[in-house]
Amino acid sequence: MSKIDWNKAPEWADGHGLVAHHGITEVWINMDQYAVVGAEDRAYPYGGGTGDHRHNFTRGQVQYITPRPGQWDGTGLPPVGQKIEMKHKHSTEDWARPGFEEVTITAMGAQLFLVTYREDGEENCGHLSEYEFRPLSSPEQKAAEERQRAARQMCLDAGHETPTPGQINMGLKLYDAGYRKQVAQ
Repeated sequence: MSKIDWNKAPEWADGHGLVAHHGITEVWINMDQYAVVGAEDRAYPYGGGTGDHRHNFTRGQVQYITPRPGQWDGTGLPPVGQKIEMKHKHSTEDWARPGFEEVTITAMGAQLFLVTYREDGEENCGHLSEYEFRPLSSPEQKAAEERQRAARQMCLDAGHETPTPGQINMGLKLYDAGYRKQVAQ
C-alpha cells in the first residue's frame, strides 16, 4: 500500500480504508457512503440487506481505517499531511521565498521539518526555529494581504525605502481607488 494522499480525498470523506474482496480495494469513507480511490466522483451507499444496494460493500467490510487528519488551528506544530502556509522568519525579496507559501507537511521532527510545495512538488527542509507556520488563509485574508503588499510596493516605487504607516495608508487609498502599476510594453 502506498501513503494516503489526503489531497485527493473527497470533501465528505472522514477516513480511508481497505476492503478485501477479490483483492485489496482502497476506499474513502464516511458513515453513509464510500468511494473507490481513483474514482472519487462515484460515491456509493453501503450495501447489505435486500435493497437495491445489497451488492455494495458493507461498512463492516472496510478494514484498516485511517481517520482523516483534523484541521490544524495554528496551535503547536502542524501535523504531517496537513496543508498549511509557512515562511522563513528572515525572508526578503532577494533571499528565500518572501511571504507565506502554501505547503504540505511531509515530515516533522523535534528540530527539523520537511514540506512539499504545491506548484511543482519541490521539497524543502528547515529548522523549526527559523520558520513561521499558520493555517491556510481564506480568500478574504489573501486579498487583504495582497492589498497591503501592493500598497507597500507603491511606497517603495515612489522612493520611500522604509514606508511610514501614513505612507502605507496613502498607498492603501490609491489601491482602493484602482491605481495599479502599469507594465511597460
